[in-house]
Amino acid sequence: MKEMKESIRLMENLYAVERIVTAMEKEPKYYGTEELLYANEVHTLKMVAQQEGITQKELTEMMLRTKGATSVMIKKLEKKGLITREEDEKDARALRLYLTEKGKRVHQCHLEYDEKVIGFWMKELEFSWEEISTANYVLEKYIRYVGDWLGRDRTLPEKN
Repeated sequence: MKEMKESIRLMENLYAVERIVTAMEKEPKYYGTEELLYANEVHTLKMVAQQEGITQKELTEMMLRTKGATSVMIKKLEKKGLITREEDEKDARALRLYLTEKGKRVHQCHLEYDEKVIGFWMKELEFSWEEISTANYVLEKYIRYVGDWLGRDRTLPEKN
């Protein structure tokens, strides 16, 4: 019973984190450009930077978005001069994504911003490295399981 209450508490905390992140994502910031960018835009750039040449389909799957949402985001980033789309040499239907020089600058500024803010938070919260490591272990295990779970039949087993 106690374990179940703690498990539910963990899930409630994850939902609270989701609400906080959602609120933070609504506040655009300057990331080394003259225009404001939203978190979902710079996080999309980060995914492209980590896997230059990623296809729109792969990006859609990695970010757990719909094809339409990914397409809208890509067009927005392309219009802002942050990414380019190029046809795949072997499959003309596939579009590969690359950061422009401006996109690379934004990505670098975003990394520096995250490092600064996260460093400040960690200092203020006074977490030990062991606590951070444990939290990462739990969250990564959750992410792997739920990520896999999203890709399969999610019918819950009957109670015995």
